[in-house]
Amino acid sequence: MTGKQFPLNEYIAALAKFLDTIEYQDDNFSYEERVESLRYVYQHTAEHFDQPVEKAAVKVSPKRLQAVMRTSTLVTVYCWVKCPLDVMVGVSIYFAYIIMLDDSSDTPNTEMKTFCEDLIKGRPQKHLFWQRMNAHLTNFLRYYDGFCAITIFRSTLDFFQGCWIEQNNFGGFPGSSYFPHFLRRLNGLGGISSATLFPLSEFDERVVFEEIVTAIAQIEPQLTLCNDLISFYKEYDSPRDQINLVSNLAHCNRVGWEVAFEELTRDTILYCEQLVTVFQGKDPKVEATVRAFVHGYVTWHLCDPRFRMQEVYDQTGQSEADLKFRRFYEQATSIGVIDFKLWASPNESNSDNKKRGHGQAFGDDLQNGKTRVLESIGQANASEPVALAPLA
Repeated sequence: MTGKQFPLNEYIAALAKFLDTIEYQDDNFSYEERVESLRYVYQHTAEHFDQPVEKAAVKVSPKRLQAVMRTSTLVTVYCWVKCPLDVMVGVSIYFAYIIMLDDSSDTPNTEMKTFCEDLIKGRPQKHLFWQRMNAHLTNFLRYYDGFCAITIFRSTLDFFQGCWIEQNNFGGFPGSSYFPHFLRRLNGLGGISSATLFPLSEFDERVVFEEIVTAIAQIEPQLTLCNDLISFYKEYDSPRDQINLVSNLAHCNRVGWEVAFEELTRDTILYCEQLVTVFQGKDPKVEATVRAFVHGYVTWHLCDPRFRMQEVYDQTGQSEADLKFRRFYEQATSIGVIDFKLWASPNESNSDNKKRGHGQAFGDDLQNGKTRVLESIGQANASEPVALAPLA
């Protein structure tokens, strides 16, 4: 779609209808609570990656690592609102590993030959991502009961396979109509994003099992479709972002992007409508948790500069849809735009780390670049490669 004029009016109309459908209003945090949560999660995520075993495994500059941790912290705090802070830290660390996996470019054919046999027999994995992720999951999954824990692990496997496909730069054959949705389900992280909302300390799986299962089923498509709709503007004319849902739908179904975008908009609104209504009259705590996640996820997208929503806002006119989008955007940015210096500045991090016996410095800000996980959860600067090194 590069080189074609962007369909701004259609895009703003779709966003306005989407935001209106979910009745967007993020009242998850006070300003002070948001800043304190960001600071807590960021600092504890930084402490995790400052451990000697992590330094030996993850070969990345302090500047790049800070960008990754800021991304994982932001999306976690904005979306996992109802979870205890220590659970948020676990989610943030998980997403940091995911971002670093997505930055890798080598296909894992060799390391994955014995993955299943090693998994079944309890042997150490050969792929370095799985070495570090399994070490984290061993502790993190203790926060969850059986069904949610399996869902988290399954979603991790799905994402790994999605990256594997994309490392081959394959978007499906023409005529393979379900392939775009298949690939998007794999790399969308819907299972982990939904299942982690229900830690054992807050929910009894036996009591609200049906609600949890339904939340996982409904959030999985809603999460990816919402992201793909909002991302459409930033991806439209970017050569490196052309393997996306709209492009894959157009290619595999042999239709124009207009038809593919209409399908995306229609499905996004459909699943959002279902998510808004399906929990009415069900367990109120589950309903509140899902609502907080959905609205926080939208806030994150509207406020993150990498989605370039400010550019869209600056181009709005006076139509009903334009005015509606402006109102929602102003509402989101009034609560969601917080200076990094208040919770993740290099000086603050260094000072805090020294108090705890850690001296690693962090710097740099999030800039440009694309990683697939950030099609689902955010964006980090991908200009510098990340490598997982063999453990000593």
